Amino acid sequence: MNDASTMDYELLSPSLVDPPAGAAGMDAEQKTVFAFVIFLLVFLVMLMVRCFRILLDPYSRMPASSWTDHKEGLERGQ
Repeated sequence: MNDASTMDYELLSPSLVDPPAGAAGMDAEQKTVFAFVIFLLVFLVMLMVRCFRILLDPYSRMPASSWTDHKEGLERGQ
């Protein structure tokens, strides 16, 4: 290669171009959106864990009493 084409490549190389000053950090809107997305992901994980627990043991959350507890004796069919 000749020196002219090497210089053109070096001038156009993206690694040598400095990024703008504002691109290095996140602004307030980006931070808010990032926090909201993290919150939604945590909420989704919590819902998934709850659904899997219900699927694995569906009767664990049901009350032990039944609708016939208030009846006595012959009313229950004894």
